[in-house]
Amino acid sequence: MNTVIAQAISLIASLILGSEVFTRILGTVERWAAKEIASAEKRHGVLDELQVIGLQLTESAARFGIELAVQYLKRVTK
Repeated sequence: MNTVIAQAISLIASLILGSEVFTRILGTVERWAAKEIASAEKRHGVLDELQVIGLQLTESAARFGIELAVQYLKRVTK
């Protein structure tokens, strides 16, 4: 079931944000997830890094992409 949900999340994210954008967000979230800091700091770090690498997203689209990436990673790491 988790695999199906992960695939659905990936499809939705790719349709809304674009597959390249979601892939970049996913990679960024993966890097920050491994750090031993508070979740809020991770989220701010991801948002900052996405700006540095030049993704042109509104803040709400970036936060949406981050949340989708977090949920995707939860499904594929179980």
